[in-house]
Amino acid sequence: MSAPSGEPLHGGGRQRVRSLKRLARAGRGADAAPALRLQSQAIALALLDRSIQFKHRRLALLRLIEAIELGAPLSAEQWTYCKGVLTLEQDSALRAAVERAATGSLDARVAKVEVL
Repeated sequence: MSAPSGEPLHGGGRQRVRSLKRLARAGRGADAAPALRLQSQAIALALLDRSIQFKHRRLALLRLIEAIELGAPLSAEQWTYCKGVLTLEQDSALRAAVERAATGSLDARVAKVEVL
């Protein structure tokens, strides 16, 4: 997946990744414009893909949490990778954070369906 500008994430170095992380966080607020929220979701997914590509296991879990919190549509491949990494993770606080985010996301989707 590439960044909204169409440029791949692996170009531009660390500073580009930092800028994208800041932009992704901008879409978190409840008052964020829909376009900004979609852009933030796309960036969060691209950063997650980057972590998976470089086999940054712990970072992938952190980026998974961020993507879930933004409501980004995760792929089956992303879930599979992160579930595998989670089984190996020694940090119980990180494991709990991932499980809370995933459970909260599921609860939110169920509540939305129930409202409909």
